[in-house]
Amino acid sequence: MNCERTRCIRICLLLMCTHLAAMAQIQAKKAASNELAGKIPAVAYDLDSNKYTIIKLGNQYWFKENLRTSKYNDTTAIATGLSDEQWKQTQKGAYSIYENNPLHEKSYGKLYNGYAVATGKLCPKGWRVSTDKDWKELEKFIGFPAAELDWTGERGDVADKIKTGTGWKTSPFKGNNSSGFSIEPAGARLDNGEYTTVNQYGNFWTSTVYDDRYGLLYLWNHHVNYNSNAVGRIYTLASNGYSCRCVWDEKTTAKKPAK
Repeated sequence: MNCERTRCIRICLLLMCTHLAAMAQIQAKKAASNELAGKIPAVAYDLDSNKYTIIKLGNQYWFKENLRTSKYNDTTAIATGLSDEQWKQTQKGAYSIYENNPLHEKSYGKLYNGYAVATGKLCPKGWRVSTDKDWKELEKFIGFPAAELDWTGERGDVADKIKTGTGWKTSPFKGNNSSGFSIEPAGARLDNGEYTTVNQYGNFWTSTVYDDRYGLLYLWNHHVNYNSNAVGRIYTLASNGYSCRCVWDEKTTAKKPAK
């Protein structure tokens, strides 16, 4: 009888210790999350003093607007004003404004080539251009089936949650932006210099390299369009020009640049 009682007491103590350890881990995670949240500013600024609203999605902190800086975060100016042929030939960082129209920049931000992304200096310090992994984490948070995250091509059925409800070409697949991520149809500048698909596509570079052999750089891209509720994931040549979104980099500390 005493042996059985002792055994029960030991089991109870073990269960209690296991429970307390689990609770301690949960509290530690909450504390770490709260500490991180305390470091994240409500807004961020680039070196041109452009202001970006910060949005929390799951465990990630994102810019709510497309990047529009004309400078790398080391103050170096990013090349711009390239002709179609120059845009096609360059293997250095550059940006364009859709059809050189300031109204497009105001609405949609700038279109950067993949070489600008590859510098690692495009976002303000403390932030970085989102990776393929970052996008997949976002997609999972808004309801993507886990099995589809690594697919190439059109995936999922939740693009309406991240697309704005206005500005897109008319179609049955209207956005409701329930996540607040606010993708606008900024279009693209193709690798031949042509501007295309404004009001139809929102294309976003990731900083994740797909292939850089043979003197060519390919990066992963995520995109949505007016005529589908899928989110695309493909790799494209760095000579294309797409939008960029920045995500908080936990390895660094964000600082607001002086105006």
